[in-house]
Amino acid sequence: MISGAVQLLLLCATVASIVYFAVCAVVSKRFFSIPAPECGAGCPPVSVMIPLCGVDFRAYECYAAFCRQDYPVYQIVFGVRDPGDSSIAVVERLRADFPRMDIELVVDSRSIGVNPKVDNLHNMAARARHELIVLVDSDIRVGPDYLLRIASEFTDERVGMVTCLYRAGAAPTLSARIEAVGIASEFAPGVLVADGFGGIRFAFGATIATTREKLRSIGGFEAVADYLADDYMLGHLMWKSGRKVVLSPYVVETMLQPMTFKAMAKHQVRWARGIRACQPVGHTGSVITHGTALAVLYLLASQASAASVLLLAATVAARIGMGWYVGVRCLGDRGIGGWNIFLMPVRDLFSFIVWCLSLVGKKVEWRGKVFEIIEGGKMKPVD
Repeated sequence: MISGAVQLLLLCATVASIVYFAVCAVVSKRFFSIPAPECGAGCPPVSVMIPLCGVDFRAYECYAAFCRQDYPVYQIVFGVRDPGDSSIAVVERLRADFPRMDIELVVDSRSIGVNPKVDNLHNMAARARHELIVLVDSDIRVGPDYLLRIASEFTDERVGMVTCLYRAGAAPTLSARIEAVGIASEFAPGVLVADGFGGIRFAFGATIATTREKLRSIGGFEAVADYLADDYMLGHLMWKSGRKVVLSPYVVETMLQPMTFKAMAKHQVRWARGIRACQPVGHTGSVITHGTALAVLYLLASQASAASVLLLAATVAARIGMGWYVGVRCLGDRGIGGWNIFLMPVRDLFSFIVWCLSLVGKKVEWRGKVFEIIEGGKMKPVD
């Protein structure tokens, strides 16, 4: 028999989750109803930096979207660390198809730290000619107005960095669909709540826009070269410097590759452990976001009482309703509509297990290598 105190704790946590779901819907509606700023007559030249490591799913489609921007002056800098990288052929095809586009390819294996993505960005930076730089993960697809919308945020001098949310543009397997559901109906609502209550203090690899001078002021890429969550830390360092980190209302798409459940689980655990290391208190408190799992635990603790059954039904309904509103109505992710919407409770239970695993381990696997997370989110290789 589980004690009454534990049952009461689970009851309160589940009710708090329902309140949280309601808050997610409210702040999301408010955020996407605010008009986006306009760039005006002066659109500054932009250097788009895309680090590569192997060929991503629908890679050419993603890269070509950056060549079709409705923007006056910009360049695209691709970077690889291995001269035999398979993505080089895709970049060469891109150059042939868009001969007038200013495309640079950097092949450089020099290292400044443990994180290979940051090594790549550091090596690419020397070929970025413009003051305003936009860092983008290699699996991101954008619309033709992307650069215009991102650059418009810098009309405010207080802005140090701009980032944006993302939705799944492709989810070819069941595991990928479960991840897509988590992105649109779990990750995005949490970010919007953070933005609604004081603003965000981090950034995402889907888009990190800043200036070269502001990047240098926080230590450049060297400052995050040993961190697992390098994108998170770039935003956090910018916020600590006293500048604003702005969440743009522009939503990009991530092209999720065909993946097994094991690969998807490893990716989720790596991300969760990285965030726990960077923000331990907030990560622990995020337990209230796992409403479905908390309702199931309360159901078991109260031996399936009538009240617990009703609470579980109410929690699942609130969770699906919030997820549909934020994911489909606000982010425009049509892929999580239809029958996929019923994957949300499944995703909730999976996310709760990932959250539990993130509390007890420090090792992560990334691109075939094992690392241990140490002091404040840094990492070191494990033999």
